Amino acid sequence: MRILFVAPLYDYGVRDRGYGFEYYNFYEPLVAMGHQVSYFDVLGAPAGDRVSSALLEQVDRGKPQLLFACLFRDELRRDVVRQITDGGTTMTYNWFCDDHWRFDGFTRSWAPCFNYVSTTAKSALPKYKEAGITNVLRTQWAAATDRYRPRGLPLRYDVSFVGQKYGDRGKVLEHVRGSGIEVRTWGTGWAVRDRDRWLLSRRGVSKLGGSSVLRRREGLTRVTQDEMVEIFEQSRISLNLTEPSQGSERQIKGRTFEIPACRGLLLSGPAEGIEEYYEPEREIVVYDDAADIPRLCRSLLDDDSRRERIREAGYRRTIAEHTYQRRFSELFVQMGLSE
Repeated sequence: MRILFVAPLYDYGVRDRGYGFEYYNFYEPLVAMGHQVSYFDVLGAPAGDRVSSALLEQVDRGKPQLLFACLFRDELRRDVVRQITDGGTTMTYNWFCDDHWRFDGFTRSWAPCFNYVSTTAKSALPKYKEAGITNVLRTQWAAATDRYRPRGLPLRYDVSFVGQKYGDRGKVLEHVRGSGIEVRTWGTGWAVRDRDRWLLSRRGVSKLGGSSVLRRREGLTRVTQDEMVEIFEQSRISLNLTEPSQGSERQIKGRTFEIPACRGLLLSGPAEGIEEYYEPEREIVVYDDAADIPRLCRSLLDDDSRRERIREAGYRRTIAEHTYQRRFSELFVQMGLSE
């Protein structure tokens, strides 16, 4: 199938940070499935209305059967997407990422522009119904198993966390460390203390170069995709903190599937519907409250055989059921598209 993939190419549109989530987890699996996929970088295209012109030109030239979008913000014009949708030649589809907190301010206005959209938030389905949006398909994050896979590396860390520092994450992990458990952290922001972040973000300091200093320091603890995969496999326990960057609803994240795909043991926070994808205590471990993390970590670190059973069972479930190739195949069938 000819697919035009429409998404940011680089991580949050920043070239120096390398390819972004959409490239590794959506584009590469689509290519691996044998589809003819062209990439339209919505943040790298010419500015203003020229973005829409460039998109229309690529659709007209390539005549894709499917326009597969993953919009980050209002990178396109809604009337242009509607024009492609109403043209009838190319089916249009968007994967919405954060309907837990972005439905009213983002999804509600964009969903009617596409033939189909999907959501990973079970709690958002009543909102779609109330808004009269009937073209929604429910799906879920998964793992790009060509990248997220075990490589036969030895265990190296007791407990690890890979992800951005925001919200209460710093306090949660300090609590775990305070209990005597060593936790290694990677991801944007872990090299910046909260007080320094506040100081460098102040208007006067920011204008004098504070914002540049802050960005550099935030990036000091970032790791590459390959390094992240190695960390997941080499950790006895990998934490997944499920609170969102905005709002209060805890949510299933990509990490939920990426860690088990690397044959890592997942210790996850609660999230609605997580039991639909893994059996707690057999394939993953789920804590009810962050205060329980130290106790669960000690219990798992003291029982090698239990850890091995859980991480092996989680790995087997993931590669059997939770790959992006399987997710996309299921979506395409629901859209009436043949592969």
